[in-house]
Amino acid sequence: MSRAMIFAAAATGLFGLLIALEVAQSDEPLTWGGFAVDLFETALLAGAVAFTAFGSQASREMRRERTRLLGDLDRAQREGEHWRQASRAHVDGLSRAITAQFTDWGLTEAEGEVARLMLKGLSHKEIATLRDCSSATVRQHAAAVYRKSGLTSRAQLTGFFLEDLLAPARERGGLTVVASPAGRTDDGAK
Repeated sequence: MSRAMIFAAAATGLFGLLIALEVAQSDEPLTWGGFAVDLFETALLAGAVAFTAFGSQASREMRRERTRLLGDLDRAQREGEHWRQASRAHVDGLSRAITAQFTDWGLTEAEGEVARLMLKGLSHKEIATLRDCSSATVRQHAAAVYRKSGLTSRAQLTGFFLEDLLAPARERGGLTVVASPAGRTDDGAK
């Protein structure tokens, strides 16, 4: 039996005892109207007690849940910091490799900055706001990135750098399918 059911049963029993006690202590003769008023008053009292008890229980559960969530958040933050520290050399290496690839493609400093922000997932409008320029300028830089890299979309740009970091190559009909920089697989599918 759950705690709530036990509490409800106990409250019902106490409610009955309160009514019996009220009737027994009354000096007046028992009438249906008087009994109804006593029953209503006792029900209000019992309801207030029950509401307070359930509210108190809910408050305790919320505090426990908050404490658990704060502990989970703290643990996740520690794990995230540990991952960042452990992967710092790899992240720095990837950043250098991306910069080197931008240089190989012949991107200007502005085009490289726009490409980095695109890799981070920012929209053209967000990039324009960050760089304090127009969206048209960002679109021109993005078009230059695509032209110089031989890629045709933001997805291909991201895939170019992430392809080998994620899942291994998959097989299709006995052939290993690997995306090329242009986003085409070795069997010509896009």
